[in-house]
Amino acid sequence: MKLLASITISSLLFSFYSNAIVMRHDIKPDKYQVKQAQYASVIDLNFLTGTLIAPQWILTAAHGTSYMPGKQEIIINQQKYYVEFIIEHPEYNKDNLSHDIALLKLDRLVLNVASTSVYTLADEKDQHVWFVGRGDIGNGQVGITDSTDVLNHAENIIESAEGLWITFDFDSPQNNALALEGISGPGDSGGPAFINTPTGLKVAGVSSHQRDNNDGEGLYGVKEYYTRTSAHKQWIENIKAKQNNELSKLALKRPAYSIINSTQNETNALIGRYKLAGGTEFFIEPCAEEICYHWGNSTIQTEVFKTTENRWFTPKTNRSFKVHLADNGMVNHIVMNDYHGRRELTKQDQVKALKNKIKTRGRELLTHVEPIWPKQAVYEKIEGSVTMSFSVNTDGSVDNIKIMESTPKGMFEKASIKALSQWKYAELVKPLSDIKTRFDFTL
Repeated sequence: MKLLASITISSLLFSFYSNAIVMRHDIKPDKYQVKQAQYASVIDLNFLTGTLIAPQWILTAAHGTSYMPGKQEIIINQQKYYVEFIIEHPEYNKDNLSHDIALLKLDRLVLNVASTSVYTLADEKDQHVWFVGRGDIGNGQVGITDSTDVLNHAENIIESAEGLWITFDFDSPQNNALALEGISGPGDSGGPAFINTPTGLKVAGVSSHQRDNNDGEGLYGVKEYYTRTSAHKQWIENIKAKQNNELSKLALKRPAYSIINSTQNETNALIGRYKLAGGTEFFIEPCAEEICYHWGNSTIQTEVFKTTENRWFTPKTNRSFKVHLADNGMVNHIVMNDYHGRRELTKQDQVKALKNKIKTRGRELLTHVEPIWPKQAVYEKIEGSVTMSFSVNTDGSVDNIKIMESTPKGMFEKASIKALSQWKYAELVKPLSDIKTRFDFTL
């Protein structure tokens, strides 16, 4: 099989953060919408799509498994399940994507959703299929256009079925397109191509990648490749028949973390702005009742939780953070481990205020808390400063905080007061008053 011999990884466009169905530009999008019950076996894997092919097994693409965390949580028909084993095809090649197929074994049987078995015959050519996805949508004239939370499907005809692959063309209305012609798009990786048989739907292919899309994802004329299930039927059956002790030897290794409570000081120390060696910005900030991270070029927040020792993690993807502290107990950098390997993020000085061992009139500052940047300031890259006066009680606590000057008004005052109120000095014989300090918020 030499169909993909000349493909390099740079010529493949992937995305793992939303599902998409790309449609005809001349058909209203609501014509493509369907209810989940129509495709109950299609499973949202967060950054991939999968199909429940047996009560405890999900079929998906191998090229997305590196993103999967240990014990990934999956919701199926409002029930919570966990991925027990991640099994890639042993001949999967990440460079040319041959054997781009994987199986996930859940922690228990799914009893309230009917599974969809795989198509095993070798007569796929010229057969009609349905693709299914949720999230971003687009059309063949302009590519990806918008996002949506509804489930969509699109139809196509299998152009070829050779060796490891079944392929499709995205035909334009002028080129004999089907009524609901379409293809899968970013994030539909791992999703099914369904053939309707006399005994119901069967999974004929697993979404892998596109070609001829140099002008943009999802345009008319693109060729789409799905991993052919009939070419992998024996491997699928062999894996499903194995016992857990055998599967554990084949499965991808992922640490499974447990969430533990973090202190306010630990949370405050972690929050801030970081940079990778190449200059990419990374923010850790409050979100609802938790803390989240987002990259500097994105507003998408991902929750992080504390686990053992100085480690934090996100349960939605294969990513953890080891926290490294300076002598003063503040975070100076974190080491991130994920599907890209080990990377170091250095914390930036966001607030140029009093630093470690700060002294006021000869008295030592024992606890120094930096302000948490307001979300609006982070997103809009707003800078400013707040000058305040305050008193120190004999027990070392801060009191009588007053705003003297702030720029811009209404942006950083609340965060500054909250931080300053948590400062703690060494005990005093007499209280101090009319002390001044300033927080400078600079990016």
